[in-house]
Amino acid sequence: MVDKELVIIGGGPGGYVPAIKAAQMGINVTLVEKDELGGTCLNRGCIPTKALLKAALLYEETKTMSSFGVTVEGSKFHLAEAIKWKERVVKRLSGGVRALLNKNNVEVIKGKAVFKGSNTLIVGEKEMTFKNAIIASGSVAATLPIPGIQAEHVIYSDDALNLSKIPERLVIIGGGVIGVEFASIFNAAGSQVTIIEMMPEILPVMDKDLSKGLKTVLKKKKIDIFTNSRVTEVKKDVVVMEHNGEKQEIKCDTVLVAVGRKPNIEDLGLENAGIEFDKKGIKVNEYMETNVAGIYAVGDVVPTPQLAHVASEEGIVAVYNIAGERRKMKYNAVPYCVYTNPEAASVGMTEEEAREKGISYKIGMFPLMVNGKAMVEGVRDGFVKIIAGKEYEEVLGVHIMAPHASEMIHQACTALTLEATLDELIETIYPHPTMGEAILEAALSAKGKAIHI
Repeated sequence: MVDKELVIIGGGPGGYVPAIKAAQMGINVTLVEKDELGGTCLNRGCIPTKALLKAALLYEETKTMSSFGVTVEGSKFHLAEAIKWKERVVKRLSGGVRALLNKNNVEVIKGKAVFKGSNTLIVGEKEMTFKNAIIASGSVAATLPIPGIQAEHVIYSDDALNLSKIPERLVIIGGGVIGVEFASIFNAAGSQVTIIEMMPEILPVMDKDLSKGLKTVLKKKKIDIFTNSRVTEVKKDVVVMEHNGEKQEIKCDTVLVAVGRKPNIEDLGLENAGIEFDKKGIKVNEYMETNVAGIYAVGDVVPTPQLAHVASEEGIVAVYNIAGERRKMKYNAVPYCVYTNPEAASVGMTEEEAREKGISYKIGMFPLMVNGKAMVEGVRDGFVKIIAGKEYEEVLGVHIMAPHASEMIHQACTALTLEATLDELIETIYPHPTMGEAILEAALSAKGKAIHI
């Protein structure tokens, strides 16, 4: 006897979004969440970091306003007040998620879900059977087996969102998205920040021009960056690392571990249900189906890009398949955004990927320093880079470093989804003056016909 039509484990973007979608499609939905609705993204990730970053960057701007004829005297960054602002934003959004679930008649049960069998779950002391299930249990912060990593002054992203004071000297282990965003926050707030990254560049999954461009900007802000470096020990007031084969020590009072996140699959009872998984996460096909009929997995718990918008889309794809409409998940137009100052955003192929796949391509680049709107706003660093097929000039990838790059990338996502060409980007009329005009100029540049450079 089936107790529940659809049970979703996890109330983050990979859980509450498909829950609402399924309810709209007439499916009876039960959502199980052991913590707060909204998941890591809303409560401890995307939203709170951006709220703190906004506060820190506003303070940073007060130091440069004199060039615009504006004098700001005695500006200070109050961490406690910034955290209160962050909490207000999180509370409002979390309440909004709950209201949306209630509006769509989604049953919400607070508790930890554990599989008892292939169609049975235990939540607290309650046992329930289900016809379909979506696992959206998210991820947890990853750590490293480094001597001293358990010390009191070593923190993770969750801790960094609630510090009582700004660290004087902060060492960040990891130069990925989490690392560089927190570096921007605390650098703007007044910390001396050092980033240590194992790979040859920070943001290793992004196009190399983006990685190098952002590295240059961060260094201008007095952030120390060590790439090709490995932390070997954490002591009370120093981090020991190997850099270019030599041992070095970096002084610090706080260490932030930002080496990514790992799937939250422990204690789910996946073995009891016969669900296949490994250390990378739960194994799924392009329909988001596990090897067990009726059970799907989405978001950070599967080995796909760990992004909130990807989790939501995967969840929606799973719901369509549950409803009998066969739909595959596509990853060719997934945007990546880094909320530094300036921001970095990317969609589609990097130049390195195109080269590795043996694709003949052409590149268009346009620097923001000659863009009218950028000049008005005092922006000198940044660019738009477009990668297109050499023969048919189809857009393969777009990479942007600019203020509000996370908003500019939307057009590029649409271009890739619609399989647009350079000519179609060029034939689009862009408002003037905007930084978005740099997309037009980059497309023209790829054809050797840029107008404003």
